[in-house]
Amino acid sequence: MKGEMSRGAARQEDRAPEAQPPRTGPGMTIPRLTFAEQLVLWSARRLATADYGAAATESEAFACREDVRTRVAGELGVALCSTGGPGAGLEAAEALARTLDVFGFAGVRGLQMNPMCCRFVSNDERLVLSLLASCQDGDHRHAATLLSWFLPPAAMRTAATHGAAFAAALMAAGYLLPQRLQLAANAGHHQAAPMEDARPPTLH
Repeated sequence: MKGEMSRGAARQEDRAPEAQPPRTGPGMTIPRLTFAEQLVLWSARRLATADYGAAATESEAFACREDVRTRVAGELGVALCSTGGPGAGLEAAEALARTLDVFGFAGVRGLQMNPMCCRFVSNDERLVLSLLASCQDGDHRHAATLLSWFLPPAAMRTAATHGAAFAAALMAAGYLLPQRLQLAANAGHHQAAPMEDARPPTLH
């Protein structure tokens, strides 16, 4: 019965007009994401769990974080092979890591990223995907509104800059993220500062 319902739902989605924006909701799952979205989500989740395991010393914790970033850079290097390979992967991994770090250091709270094995997409993960999609679209106002839910104005520009760098690396390699989350203007807790001047660093 469930299998028939799933197939019926899939057929309904196939008949949806191409112009209709992708939809999401509380039950959004990994299989419903595009490959580009899955690539972002797996990379972000791996980076977010870099400190799991409670290393005994700070040096071991640092080594753990570096190991995770190296692995993420390698995976992104394969995905970005058409635009720079390992070098592009390393810069993209650093840009994504710095984006996530801003939320941890300056945010009202850290981002809630689901474990690697979880098939559901958390609300915070949807926010990250939507932020990167806004950067690719050049929609600075929407990006600012998203960031204003978590960050003070001073940190919003930093997060937007690093996020735009990662989004640009994906777009250069042909990975386009659909916009799945629309928020009303000025819906956040802080005044959304204009970020038209936040230009991403050059990725080679």
